[in-house]
Amino acid sequence: MKYSHVTRRLLQIVAIVPVVPLLTGTIYLSHGKALTAGLTEMVLVMLIAFRWGFPEAVVASLLAVACLDYFYMAPIFSLYERDPQDWISSGIFATVALTAGHFADRIKRKAIQTESERMRLEKLYLTSRDILMLDRRDEVGAQLTRLIADTFQVDAVSLWDAREVRMDKAGEGAIPDDEVRATYFHELSENDLVACKFKRVLRLGTRPVGSICIAGHAPHGSLDARSMDAIASLSAMALERAHSFAAESNAEAAKRSEQLRSTVLDGLAHAFKTPLATIQSASSGLLEISRLEYPAKELVSLIDQQATRLAKLTNLVLRTADLDQCQLEVDHERIGLDRLFQFCRAEAADTLTDHPLRVVDETSDNYVWADRRLLEMALLQLLDNASKYASPSSPITLRVTSNDAEVVFNIQNEGSYIAPEERLRIFQRFYRSPGSQHKAPGTGIGLSVAKRIAEAHTGRVWVESDLEASTTFFFALPRIHKEA
Repeated sequence: MKYSHVTRRLLQIVAIVPVVPLLTGTIYLSHGKALTAGLTEMVLVMLIAFRWGFPEAVVASLLAVACLDYFYMAPIFSLYERDPQDWISSGIFATVALTAGHFADRIKRKAIQTESERMRLEKLYLTSRDILMLDRRDEVGAQLTRLIADTFQVDAVSLWDAREVRMDKAGEGAIPDDEVRATYFHELSENDLVACKFKRVLRLGTRPVGSICIAGHAPHGSLDARSMDAIASLSAMALERAHSFAAESNAEAAKRSEQLRSTVLDGLAHAFKTPLATIQSASSGLLEISRLEYPAKELVSLIDQQATRLAKLTNLVLRTADLDQCQLEVDHERIGLDRLFQFCRAEAADTLTDHPLRVVDETSDNYVWADRRLLEMALLQLLDNASKYASPSSPITLRVTSNDAEVVFNIQNEGSYIAPEERLRIFQRFYRSPGSQHKAPGTGIGLSVAKRIAEAHTGRVWVESDLEASTTFFFALPRIHKEA
């Protein structure tokens, strides 16, 4: 049966009441002297103080003074003292007994605190050690909550990982999910000692990354506010460690996947070049003969056009493979913008079809320093992308601006919108936005090629899109001043 704290103390005091008189009476009947009885009662008071506490020791001390007066001080068998020195002796005995009891109680409390601190540090050590041994193949949040619940023997542990938007729980109790999430959003740090519930927001530096709530009484006092602070710090580090491992694994997997994909594409592109060249030669030869009837001539022309298109795609794949294999060397030269624009108009004519190309030069120098071959490739890719997603017959604008730091090419088209969450992903190789496959054919290579070329020049690319107006891709190169 479990008694309350007050009930337990009352029962202990009731147990003391008969013990002290029985002990003193036994010594008296055994012809023991007053000194023997006094020292024995002193030891009893200290034991009671050490075992049960100071209030019980006070009761035992008062009973001991009364028993010594009753059995040893004249007149015996009464609680009356005629000699004033007996009153002084009783007072001194009571003072010494209470002082001894007080020191014994302090020693007991210190021992309890020391043991509690030892248990707390031991549990924190075990937690930190086991965190290092968590299985990276399993969800770290689920493992972490089970570890804390088992180590500290609490009723419930709930952990909210804000980055993964994930809630993990362990233990038999239940902490509402909204309460755990509110701890994160409001950045709470609360200690409810009555209900034994602790809440902490998890931080890395000043940045909140999640929250943890623990409920239930831990044995030996091993869970307190300081322990909760340590648990929160260890949990935040465990989450960040798991995220770092996951990011590293994903990056390595992506790197290997891209290397394999580039190798395969490179091999296929080389394998396609010979049969494509043969088809182009044959179709061109048939057209040169000029003896074909109209339907046959149309079919041969279609074959020649598509073979040419396949050849361009094959060259693009080969160039992309070279970019991915870090074989990209930038050879800067002075490029006149007028000649660059003429090249773009001529090469992109078939791609732009019914989209008129408007060119606007807002620079003061009318030239740019870059690798001609790579810059032309990047601009053609951006123009091709703009023509695919522009509204029918809408114009496409190629504008060049400059400032002290950069020369910026921007290609603007009407009729397409790119959501904010897609604006970084579309520059990833082979990525295509949801639904774009139905709007226009493509491989998802072009924008990644433009990004790679910009980075090779230590430049940058980005996109801005307005739902009501247009989409503009920006290709910025650092401005270089050299003598021609």
